[in-house]
Amino acid sequence: MTIRNVVAGSVILCAGLTFVAEGEADAARDCASGVKTIKPVVLEDPGRWTYTYGLSWCADGGTIGWAEPSVTPRVLDTACRWVGRIEEAVNPVQGGPGWSAFDMSEFSCSASDGKEHGVNPWVVVTFAPAGAYDTRSGIEPT
Repeated sequence: MTIRNVVAGSVILCAGLTFVAEGEADAARDCASGVKTIKPVVLEDPGRWTYTYGLSWCADGGTIGWAEPSVTPRVLDTACRWVGRIEEAVNPVQGGPGWSAFDMSEFSCSASDGKEHGVNPWVVVTFAPAGAYDTRSGIEPT
């Protein structure tokens, strides 16, 4: 989701939404070869929370010009909360034409003993200019 005219010249990430200044969204979406996307990766603790990771990118002439990840957290149980995105990165793969994207977020839930228990859902996507990609994901305790 893109919202324009938030603050001129700024990019702000919040809860998986990207806010961009006027003109930046159009530049990011221009893609003569067509935008490539992954099948969204969904991780969950059924009935408690879900985490959905998506990734779109554009490549022209065998070179990736831009990549745009998205994270959609959903809290389903009032005993849980989404802490936020803990770590994220999108970088070219050293020595190759492809790139790698990584995201780790955190959810925390209160247990019946009153203690907080957290987990970190994570996704790694390695993707190529032509559209091929590979995903790895998991959920680790905090």
